[in-house]
Amino acid sequence: MRRRTILMGGLAVAVLTMVWASAGGAGATSSHKTVVPVPHSFTTVPFKSTSQPGGWSGVLKVGPESPAINKSGAQSEVSIAVDPTNPNHLLAQCNDLSNFSSYDCVYESMNRGKTWVSAGFSVPTFCYDPWVRFGRDGDAFVAYECSDQRIAYRNAGSSTWNHTTLQNSSLFPDRDAVVVDNNPASPRVDSVYVGYDEANAGNAAHVWHSADGKGGWVKSPKINDASNTIGVNPATGPDGTVYAVWEDYPGKKVMVDKSTDGGATWSTDHVVTNYRLATGAFFLCIPPQPDRCVVPMPFSAVDNSGGAHNGRLYVTYPDKDPAAADWNTYVRYSDDGGTTWSAETKVNDDAGGAYQFFPAISVAPDGTVGVSFYDTRNDNTLDHKTDRYWTYSTDGGATWAANQRITRVMSDESGVGDANDYGDYEGTDSGTAPQGFDFFQHIWTDSRPGDLAEDVWNASTKLP
Repeated sequence: MRRRTILMGGLAVAVLTMVWASAGGAGATSSHKTVVPVPHSFTTVPFKSTSQPGGWSGVLKVGPESPAINKSGAQSEVSIAVDPTNPNHLLAQCNDLSNFSSYDCVYESMNRGKTWVSAGFSVPTFCYDPWVRFGRDGDAFVAYECSDQRIAYRNAGSSTWNHTTLQNSSLFPDRDAVVVDNNPASPRVDSVYVGYDEANAGNAAHVWHSADGKGGWVKSPKINDASNTIGVNPATGPDGTVYAVWEDYPGKKVMVDKSTDGGATWSTDHVVTNYRLATGAFFLCIPPQPDRCVVPMPFSAVDNSGGAHNGRLYVTYPDKDPAAADWNTYVRYSDDGGTTWSAETKVNDDAGGAYQFFPAISVAPDGTVGVSFYDTRNDNTLDHKTDRYWTYSTDGGATWAANQRITRVMSDESGVGDANDYGDYEGTDSGTAPQGFDFFQHIWTDSRPGDLAEDVWNASTKLP
């Protein structure tokens, strides 16, 4: 990576001219791409590439087969939310690189993902890193960034989005996530939490908190005790405890902290796992994602089912295989608030040699844990093409079911295309269907033949 500085509007902005390594190995180059603006070395801001193709039709697709909404350019970095008051009602969002002057990439479905329409979310500037969640009464929340940190809510039954800027751009917030405490027994039920890091303040981790997500927002103190962070993902427990899990990339660790007073004060950081990956490089290039490369961030969820593992905190993350160069998807869990952790469990069941990355996790209302991930097992010679797979555990993460393929057609990001590849994250949420069974709704970035650019697909899965 070569770094130079230019002046834009009187401001010094870093322009990164990147030499992308091809699958031929270190030192091989496929092209030079100039990306602007990326004002910090360690952020997940989408690349604005001058070599990005444009003008093609992008489609938000549902399930493995069904097209829904047409958008130009590339879409990536997606999450999904199931409305607890109506499990057929879904919200989804994406990074939208069809233009860099506005943002309108929030959609909703009223038939559990069969068809989608715009959710009427519109911001007159370029924004990114969105994340969606529902409150227990059907209110919708979207955390997103436009060099600053923002949150928006829409009351159940309303079409109006209400937007608030939580942190201005001076500290350059990055890689946010939002969670709502929907447990009726929680002393802080309906509280909303937004986690992120501040790139201009040493990548310090913070969690904004509000009693209802509609006002009275308060910023936490810096919650990481040491080192730099990325991917601050909050989750809430049945007793109202709020957890934050993140990647300490210089320290090669996944870290966790917790607050028992609604985010006002935070405890001592604990290590969830030590990476075998060399995360100090921040972006790690792998054959299925060779351009943007991967930030191997963790994702978390808590069991709020009231069942045998009520309160158990789960964390999923990718890491290098202990004996090989390929990556696996792992899960650990804690029953004491994140102080101590189980041994890591590899949840992908392939024969080895493939790459599993960008996991997403959710705990269903009955306590079943579901994890989805990209997987190159069906292209194990080159490891270029991916499918989306999932697995689940009904015994608190002790054992995992045989992996199930979600996609029917593979995607390939290893060649010419959008410089952001699949982005930085994908999504999974869960709910209880009207028929009474629990299901998982998965969403991911897809570039199967015919899509041209990256588009968004989703699918519903349930236990056999």
